[in-house]
Amino acid sequence: MKKTRSCAFQANYHLIWATKYRRKVLVGSVEVRLLEVLKMIAENHGYQLLTARVHDGDHVYVFVSAEPKVCISGIVCVLKSNSARLLFLEFPQIKKYLWGGHLWSEGYAVRTAGDVTSAKIEDYINRT
Repeated sequence: MKKTRSCAFQANYHLIWATKYRRKVLVGSVEVRLLEVLKMIAENHGYQLLTARVHDGDHVYVFVSAEPKVCISGIVCVLKSNSARLLFLEFPQIKKYLWGGHLWSEGYAVRTAGDVTSAKIEDYINRT
């Protein structure tokens, strides 16, 4: 359990989102850089990136912990928008596979670590 001044918590979220049009642009150096960028963004916003992995070059699994005062949709928005901006700056060639200026699809999936242990979620992400 982590503690703040006013609460103790264990708030871990398993997030999944895909690239726009499921384009397989998250490969090679883009994949490596995305994982670095996600960690940096998480740290800058006070989240703890527990693990992250790209699957099939077109979607990403993220396991992140954050204080309960932070809403899940806010975490996703921060991670997706900032990572897209940085990847487009560093890898402008991926824009030719996407149109409309979007790297990520609109939606996402989220699961909390409740009945399933955090270790099992991390193992699942690392196996896929």
